[in-house]
Amino acid sequence: MVRIFTLLLCAVLVESAAAHDYWLAPQNYRPSAGKPVPVRLLVGDEFESEIERTLKKSNTVRFQLLDAQGRSVDLLKTSAEGQKPLIQLSLPQPGAYLLALQRNWARIEMEAEKFHHYLEHEGLTQVIQLRKDSGEADKPASERYRRYLKSLLLADGVGGDTWKKQLGHRLEILPLSDPSAIKPGATLPVQVLFESKPLADVQVAAMGRRGGKKVTINRARTDEEGRVELKIDHFGEWIVRLVYLRRCEEPEEADWESFWAAMTFGVSGRK
Repeated sequence: MVRIFTLLLCAVLVESAAAHDYWLAPQNYRPSAGKPVPVRLLVGDEFESEIERTLKKSNTVRFQLLDAQGRSVDLLKTSAEGQKPLIQLSLPQPGAYLLALQRNWARIEMEAEKFHHYLEHEGLTQVIQLRKDSGEADKPASERYRRYLKSLLLADGVGGDTWKKQLGHRLEILPLSDPSAIKPGATLPVQVLFESKPLADVQVAAMGRRGGKKVTINRARTDEEGRVELKIDHFGEWIVRLVYLRRCEEPEEADWESFWAAMTFGVSGRK
């Protein structure tokens, strides 16, 4: 019986370890100004949460809140190690805010088959071909990765142009129209930047959830200017996310290095 329980526990842990997306999940994307709103840091696949993370300061490069005037508040100064949810956020006045989190390098090793499935899932076809050409297709791979997360919130439901702010993230999703103002059934244009330059031919996904219903997933690839249009099918909570992977600039650290970006926002059902 103990052995069976141990095997089941191991299976759960392996499944959890395979979950690779992180995102910021406010309880309400249109909270009341001045009232705390919990924001969770979630981990999972295809917008299905499997784990909730605490605040880990040692692995956090920057944690900030930007207001409509472009002012930035350093949230690490007032946050406690290990707090859960990630933060109880209070937006001081009506308007649009960007919550942003940058995490430091982490490292993982994968067997060849698992790494190949991951590359296929993320549309990293160039890397698949590169591994074939270099005779690495059947070899395990090590990877270091960093994450760049942001979330758009509207205090008292009041909009603004904060969504336009470029935060200087190494990999960044830059909306080209206001995500919070989009109508269900329309498309959201975004531009993907890597080191402040357009990133072409990468797969971007828009995933939406309405209440507890099944997740909607729409994928497309960026053009030469790093631009892509993503279908937003319905109201509810949405995430736009992608991963970019390349040979590691420090080969002694890992074979590959990846950069993950995710932006969450709410789409209103109001006409």
